[in-house]
Amino acid sequence: MPLKRQSRPVEVNFQNHGFALLESHHEEEFLMDWRSDPFPKILMFVGGEGVLETEKSDFAIRAPMVYVIPKGLKHRLLDTPRRPLSLYGICLQSPRFPGKKLIESVCNELRMEDDPRRMQRIESWLRQLLAEERLRQPNYEDAQLCLVTWIMLELARTPRNDSIHISKSQHRVQSYIASLEQEFWKNEDIDSVARTLGLSRRRFTQLFRQLADESWQKRVTRLRMNYAADLLRNTTLSIRSVVFECGYQDLSHFYRVFKQTHGSSPGIFRSDS
Repeated sequence: MPLKRQSRPVEVNFQNHGFALLESHHEEEFLMDWRSDPFPKILMFVGGEGVLETEKSDFAIRAPMVYVIPKGLKHRLLDTPRRPLSLYGICLQSPRFPGKKLIESVCNELRMEDDPRRMQRIESWLRQLLAEERLRQPNYEDAQLCLVTWIMLELARTPRNDSIHISKSQHRVQSYIASLEQEFWKNEDIDSVARTLGLSRRRFTQLFRQLADESWQKRVTRLRMNYAADLLRNTTLSIRSVVFECGYQDLSHFYRVFKQTHGSSPGIFRSDS
């Protein structure tokens, strides 16, 4: 079925939980007047190119990416000729949405997200959010509220880019370095990480060392070993469970790296702690 395309912005209708979903696939002749909404919104661009205009600055739109538009910001969208935008939006009604502090954290200023890893997660939650809307199974509104909250948490944990002069590649690697603090357990190698970020292995390793002051392997190992030590000190998890939670597949390899890092085997380390 062909997409239903709009020549004007769509109408916003809020639900009981204090959020509204919008879907807009622009026609070639799409026209948007200047507007400032009495609510913040998260716009997820999934196709096309264009410009987000504000009174102070213009910002490029190249899907896939997200812009967070704060309440009251005067803005409009302009499509690139023959590249009309397709987007989904989450509009938030602060008094009715349960996560008021989360709204304040995420939506207090204009912000952008285009990191491939974060966009992959956000797009996955968005698809599930839309499926809940269309299928309307029991408790679907509660499920949607959870998914909206996950999207907002992802944006709240995104490192802010304070410099407009930073290159796109540096911005992506910086975002990845920050995400490693919570995602060091993932089973991935340096080649797959570089590929996900759209960089060659050589360029990725160069930027990572430049921005993190250590190699990728050293950073991942350090984070995993610190977490392993914490689990051994403060939980009764089996050593095999610790190995799994830290992202290792091979028990003997974990033992070897742990002893090199902490000077003793995991069992002795636990008994001495």
